Amino acid sequence: MKQKYYRSYHDVLQERFGCRVYKVSIDGGFTCPNRDGSKGVGGCIYCDETGSSSRTRSEKDSITDQILKNIAVRRQRYRASKFIAYFQSYTNTYDSVENLKGKYDEAISAHQDIVGLAISTRPDCVDEEKLVLIASYRQLVPYVHVEYGLQTVHNCTLQRLNRCETYEDFLRALSLTKDYQIEHCVHVILGLPGESREDQLFTADQLAEWRVQGVKIHLLVAMEKTLLAEQYAMGLWKPLDFEETISLACDFIERLHPECVIHRIAGNGHPLHLVAPSWMKTRTLKEEILEAIRREFIRRRTQQGSACRCL
Repeated sequence: MKQKYYRSYHDVLQERFGCRVYKVSIDGGFTCPNRDGSKGVGGCIYCDETGSSSRTRSEKDSITDQILKNIAVRRQRYRASKFIAYFQSYTNTYDSVENLKGKYDEAISAHQDIVGLAISTRPDCVDEEKLVLIASYRQLVPYVHVEYGLQTVHNCTLQRLNRCETYEDFLRALSLTKDYQIEHCVHVILGLPGESREDQLFTADQLAEWRVQGVKIHLLVAMEKTLLAEQYAMGLWKPLDFEETISLACDFIERLHPECVIHRIAGNGHPLHLVAPSWMKTRTLKEEILEAIRREFIRRRTQQGSACRCL
């Protein structure tokens, strides 16, 4: 058995449930305050028209239809036994509590093998009332989880990205989430414009200090029909190359707390709609990037938490 150099989400779910557990992605029909004019228009510079969707939804599919189709695929492809209903596209708390409850209720009751509810959202789109609702699902399923799109702790970078929210919004949301004992993870992006290596590693330091439970590590990519793709075409933005990505990802993981769960590494958009970096079109994320990270940890003789500054 290969040595584990970081605490993977897959392994944690396997240990917790004693079987293979996979998320089933849901497009709940939400939008985003950074698109509808409430806070901004056009969205973040890297966000395409699907709002980080897995692109598995037909316009006529209900939440139940999406779940049943996705479960069938994951049973066959991954031999999954249990499933987490995952609201992925856009901002999945951006609605009234009444409407949210209807969608969440439908999701967890769509199939008998659903053991969890996961909700991806912006930190500025949760409040106490919504977190009370989310926390209530712990009485119905054993796993309830919120994912926050932080991306970076640097407000100047968030402005460049047209996020229309701040690091302080995240800290407020994280504090409330901990108050209600809701499991959580944080999305971060490597290779953001204007950030040095130390700027990015400082984000890892802050996440370690706050003892976040989980992290999803993404690589900044340019998707079709985004402002970032336009900047790339004009030579205003240059993506990380493969070697830079591996080195930076290992640096970042070394700075995280050893108990933090790594949900994903170097997440990217759908390859059919990817503009840059070009190398990502020809490499299999799971097989090549993760193996390269493993080899780099072997070479360094380090692992997750080796450079954590808050131990």
